[in-house]
Order: sequence, then structure tokens, then C-alpha cells
Amino acid sequence: MKVISWRKFLLGIMYFFIVIYAHVSCANPGLTILVNFGSFSSVKEAASAEEQVDWWDNNVADDRACTECFAAKELAHFLPLCTTVSAQDIVFQKPERIPETDDVVIIGCRDTNPLVTTKSLPDSIKLGTDQSFSIRAFREKSRTVTIIEGKDRIGTLYGVYGYLKLLGIRFYGLGDNGTVYPVKKSTLPEKLEIVENPDFLTRGYHAWEDRGDETFFLWMVRNRMNFWTAAEKEVHLLKKFGIKLADGGHTIQMDFLNPKTEYPYNHPKFKGDENKPKDHYARSNEYTGDADGNGILTYFEAHPEWYGLYDGKRSDNIKDEFGDNFCTSNRDANLELAKNMIQALIDGKWKYVDIINFWMMDGTYNWCECENCKKQGAYTDRLLAVVDVMLREIRKARSENRLQRDVELSSLAYLETIEPPTRPLPGDFDYDNFSITFFPIERCYDHTFADPSCTEYNQRLHDRYLEWTSGSGRHYKGTMFIGEYYNVSYLKSLPMLYTRILAVDIPWYYHTGTRHFHYMHTPSRLWGTWTLNQYLLAQLLWNSATDSDDLVNEYFHRYYTTTCETTTQFYQNQEKATAGFKTIRYWGWKKNLTDKNLKVFTKQHFYYYTQHPLLNDGIDLEEMRNYFIEARKCIDNALLKCTDSSEKQRLLEDERRFAYGEDMFYFHYHILRTAMFYHSDDHEMARHEFSSLRRYAESLENIVDLVDVSSSHANAKNGFEATQAVDVYNFFRGKYGE
Repeated sequence: MKVISWRKFLLGIMYFFIVIYAHVSCANPGLTILVNFGSFSSVKEAASAEEQVDWWDNNVADDRACTECFAAKELAHFLPLCTTVSAQDIVFQKPERIPETDDVVIIGCRDTNPLVTTKSLPDSIKLGTDQSFSIRAFREKSRTVTIIEGKDRIGTLYGVYGYLKLLGIRFYGLGDNGTVYPVKKSTLPEKLEIVENPDFLTRGYHAWEDRGDETFFLWMVRNRMNFWTAAEKEVHLLKKFGIKLADGGHTIQMDFLNPKTEYPYNHPKFKGDENKPKDHYARSNEYTGDADGNGILTYFEAHPEWYGLYDGKRSDNIKDEFGDNFCTSNRDANLELAKNMIQALIDGKWKYVDIINFWMMDGTYNWCECENCKKQGAYTDRLLAVVDVMLREIRKARSENRLQRDVELSSLAYLETIEPPTRPLPGDFDYDNFSITFFPIERCYDHTFADPSCTEYNQRLHDRYLEWTSGSGRHYKGTMFIGEYYNVSYLKSLPMLYTRILAVDIPWYYHTGTRHFHYMHTPSRLWGTWTLNQYLLAQLLWNSATDSDDLVNEYFHRYYTTTCETTTQFYQNQEKATAGFKTIRYWGWKKNLTDKNLKVFTKQHFYYYTQHPLLNDGIDLEEMRNYFIEARKCIDNALLKCTDSSEKQRLLEDERRFAYGEDMFYFHYHILRTAMFYHSDDHEMARHEFSSLRRYAESLENIVDLVDVSSSHANAKNGFEATQAVDVYNFFRGKYGE
């Protein structure tokens, strides 16, 4: 028997483990991420340094390092969750040279990472604009080299998310439970040559309050949404994410030309203000002095001629968003408004603002009636004359280095200014820093925006929009912004679904020239079925050619893996069931219920019984009820069939928001039937209907959190208040309640 020495035995064991280690090393090479962390000590420090970065100065080096290192951290976090790369094998290095071994990912733009040019794009393929990115991958020396190049720092960040999407990750909903990973992990792609340029340059939500959180903002950036409000506390985080910050709105005059604010200059006709700066504005024959005798001269007392003339009198009726517009033809009033606004941009409450929403008073046709204002032309002409002054003053402040960042201004085509200007704009009008936001607040969602059969609502708005974008002889030649109303304030975050509308409208808006988009009152938590709206909208705004049918099909297969078919049917029925809510709750509907001289149903879009006219065929009350019944069956079946815990949580959140919509529908169903019996003097049946109505009113009163997810305009104390028909309910309670 041959005896093996201990030395040979130990050498054999060592050789065995060396071979095994070498095999494992070859099978799972390390991964080096090359990213520039600038003056920071590490990628980790740079990635979380947003509070240390001045995002509004002229030094962009720290901006780039912070965002691009955050992108690198996101990549390192998600790669082990969808590929065979392990977390412990990932290291970061500065982009000084490409390592000789291991797989490599090069991240950055040409200003931050010279290694992104290691493999150049073909001359025929270009990064078209800021936010654009390319992804290239190739084999070199038995390893994979991946280059994620952004046109700018935001393009770099979007490139990382584009790469993760290629690897199978989907950020469908909020938080961890809203994220879906591929069923099977893959190796790094070895051959890629992809370029993506955004279709819509601005994509997001109009807001004006501090109501977001990090979970919501992470969802936004991971889905390349980039528009929110500067009123948010987390402005530094938002800038790291590349999100444009807006402020302003209908309160512009209240904020910067408030007639009741103390006049800040030494008025030559007033005693007691000699310590104030010299007054450079012209004196007025309309000056009346300290009219209320309180010893303080207000703007209105100093210059009544700055404010609107109505029925022969100057008006100081400016309060919050409503009231009488100022005298738009008064040059001094315009300049003072601009001065105060620019100072707010420099060091005041707007010091973080990128985009000003410059709007006149809300819902008013109260425009100054003085002769000079009338000479300015139509309301839109007068609005753009004011805008021209604002843009010139902002440009002047930039040239004098008082304002040290670019600021855009967006005004609105809305109600009385829905029509385009009737006169040419100045030849040097600053189109580069201006856009018009078209707000189709009166539109219907039974039909797509350009559907010619919607003559009751959409046709007029559609025609006005085309006059702005493509009308012959049009005077406005600038950028168009769309401000949609998917959660318009009187919908109160009902479980609306817009897959059919989005699939048609977003590409249509793009092909008619619009490049900027937001919608008002977005829910920022407890989405439920809103999740599909948010995800589909984000993908279409980035690439309007996205196949919506394929995307929605993938959504149901991957987000609801064990209940796909049943949940799809639930969503389809819910979308049809809720389509009529806008018409039901349209302005003025309530007075018809309690006034017997008016008809209960007055809209061509909306009848009690199902009808299908050639024009204006909407979802009628009877149809809504049938769809709600079918949707309820489907969601109940889905919850029975579901065998996945994450999916079950999604379905439960869907069901909660659907149940809110269900109660809201039956509240309307029974209040309409109560009104119908009241109108026909059948008080016995009206009393019977009211007993059902009361049950739904009480149920809605217990719903609180679901109606507190949006802006103050679109929120409510509870679901009962969200009906916006408490007064009508109380009217019938007085007649038919106990």
C-alpha cells in the first residue's frame, strides 16, 4: 500500500482550492465602477452631499459629482438584485484609467469622465439634448466594458435607470413594494449601442405646497419625471435628482403688487416716510393720500392708477388667487411688479425657483377698463404685454449679475386667455426663456382630446390649442406646455384610470408640437390603481412612441403575477366605471337637483339610461353601475386567487381606493335618484332612495386618509365632504330624513 506524505496531501488540497477559487473568480469577476467624485473624499460622500452643494451658483463641478455619484450608488445597489454580480465584488474608482482586469462600468458625461469616449458613438448617432444618454457595452480582454454616458449629469443619472430597465427592473409603484425585479438574474450585457433622447423636455406635476416625500421623489427620478415645486422643503434633494422647481401662479399680484402692502418709497406727497428710498415713479393725479388715516401709505393709496379701473373706479380687490387684475398698461406698475418678483428670485422666497408660473387672477374676466388697457388688445395680448416686461427685466437682472441663474417664465392659455394673441409679439420677445401652458380645464375624459365626436366639450378646446400650435398667421411662435387635469380638484383623488386617454393624447400632443407637460393635483401617496396612470404617463412622456398596449400588458403580467387575467379585467371595468365622474361632478350640476324648474340630466354626455348617440357619447349612469358591479367581482376574485404576498399588498391598496370610488358612485347614484323622485313629487320613493343615500354618506364620512393625498385644492376632510354635495344632501335630509 502506497503511503502519501502529509506534505503531498497538503499541497494537493491547496491546489484543489486554488483551482476552485480560480474557477469561481473567472465565473464571477469583480466589477469596477469608474465615476468622478470631484473634491469629495469618496463616492459615498459625494452621493449624499446634496445639502453641501450650491445648486444655484455658477460652479457646476460639485453638482455633477453629487448627481453622478448618486447614479453610481444606485447602480451598485440594484445590480446584485438583477444580475450575477455580487455586492461585495463592486468597487468604485476615480476615472483615471481603465483597470486591466474585472468588468468595468464607466459613468459620466464628457465634462466629468474622459473615459466615456473609450468607445465613441457612430457619427450618425448623437445625444440630442440635456437629459439624453447613451449606453454602450462591448467585450475587451475577456471582460465586459459598459459605458453609460450622459449629455449632462441628469442624462448620466437617467442612463443608469435606462440600463437597469434593460436588465429587467421596473419601478412601477412607490417604495420597495412598487419595484419589480426579473425572475431570473442575468450576466451583464456584452453588446449594447443605445441612445435615448427625451421627447418631452419637461415631465411632471404642477404643485405649490410642501407635500412630497423621499419615496415619491425617488419614484419620480427613477421614472425620469423632472418637474415639481420649489415650495418643497427637500429642494436640495430635488436638485440632485434633476427636478425643475416651479412656483408662482394666480397669487403673483398678491405677492408682489399687493395693494394693501406698505409703500416702500419716500412718496413726495406723504409725510412720515422720509427715511425710505427715493421714489422714482411718476406722480399721479389720482393720488388721495392716507385714505384710512392709519399713518401708513399703502401701494393702492400711493398709486391707485396702478390698479384696475372698473365702472369708473380703481379697485384694490386683490386677494390670494382671486379678484381684479391690475392696470396692465401702466408701465410703472409693471416695473414695480417685476422688481419685487426679481428680488424674490435673488434672495427671497423664490431663491430656488427655476420656472415662474406667471398667471393673472384665477377664473376672472375682470381686466382693467381704462382706455390704455383697451388699446392693448384682447386679454391674451394684454397678458403677453405684461410677460414681455417681466422677461426683459429678468434678462436685465441677469446681465447685471444681480440674478445669477437662468430662470424661465411660463404663462397660461386658460379661460379668458385660451385664445392665442391677435397681435404680433415684439421682434425680440424672449422665446428662449418662455412657454405658454395650455390648460384644458373644461375638457372631457370620456373622449380623447382630438376626438371629433366630442363637440360638447373638447372640440372648442382642441381648436384653440391648434390655433396656438399650428394656426395659419399665428403670432405666437414659442414653446408649448400642456397642463392637464387628471386629478382636477373636484375629482378628489377618485380611482380614475386613463390608460386609453394617455395612449392617444400624449403622442398627439407631441406630434402637434408640445414639448413640456405636467398635470395638476397628483396624488403623492396611497396610489392604488393610480399607479398604472403614473407609470404609463412617465414612459410616454419620455418616449411618445412607446407601445402602450405592450407596456400595460407587461405591467399586469409582472406586477400581478398570480392574478394577471382577473386583475386586468378589474382595471378594465374600473376604467370604464369611473370615466363618467368628471361629467357627473362638472360645475353647476348640483343646482339642477334641488330646483324643480331644471332638468336633472342636462349634458349630452350623461344620461340615466344607456344611450349611444353619434356625438358626445359618454358613460351613462346605468353603465357606470354595471361596470362598478363587474369591477367589484373581479377585485374580490383576485384577492381570493392571489398567492404572492407583495402582490396581495398591491391588490389591497387597489381595493381600498376602488372602494372609495365605489362609495362615491353609489352616493351620486342615490342622490340623483332621490332628485328624480323629488322632481316628480314621488316623495315615498324619494324617502326610500334617501335611506340608501344616507348609508353611503356615513361610509364616506369614515374615509379620511384616501382624500388627503393631493394638494389642498383637491383634498377634503373626509369622503363625505369630498362629494362636494353636502349642501344637496342636507336639503334632501331636511325633506326625507328622520
